[in-house]
Amino acid sequence: MPDLSLNCLSEGETLDDVIRRNCAIGFDLRFCRSVAISPENRDTETCDPSEAEFATLYALTDLGEAIAIHDADLTSAGADEVAAVARALFVALVNARRDPPDAAQRHEAEQAALIDPDRIS
Repeated sequence: MPDLSLNCLSEGETLDDVIRRNCAIGFDLRFCRSVAISPENRDTETCDPSEAEFATLYALTDLGEAIAIHDADLTSAGADEVAAVARALFVALVNARRDPPDAAQRHEAEQAALIDPDRIS
């Protein structure tokens, strides 16, 4: 699998780690637009495709959270990115089912979810 540049993950964070640590059970594609009030602000909202500025792939956790994985432009190149990231998400989800986190790892992920300001629920 090619090395993907996932623009919503922290530097050094891997897709496999995010999926496993957060007990992801699926993924979703949402059309979004920026509602940022300044260049440093990354606030977005989900919208109709006709109003969208970009699309975001989210990992969905068993706790009902949506974790942003990758933003893609609404172009044919963006569609290629979505396809590659969706494939990588699928593989990571299947692999994580084979080696689920233990109780301590799960507790750590739940605590991180409570304090992570970039989480979208």
